[in-house]
Amino acid sequence: MSIPAGHRTALRLIEAEAYRRIMAGDAPATLDAFAQQLLDWLGQSHPECSPVTLTNVENQIRDTWHHRHDMVQGGGL
Repeated sequence: MSIPAGHRTALRLIEAEAYRRIMAGDAPATLDAFAQQLLDWLGQSHPECSPVTLTNVENQIRDTWHHRHDMVQGGGL
């Protein structure tokens, strides 16, 4: 099953914001809390985007989340 175009756009925005927040040192202690923050941010900052679920957000940022310490120390993935 493919992801609809609107979802892809929303998930790309979320991934970019996740990266920005991690690099700025502005990420909470858990993946779940981070995903919820990003979902809330998407709704406030980009209300025109197709809705996505918390699970979609968690799946989108999971790799970035697991590499966050390396990213901050090394400046990227």
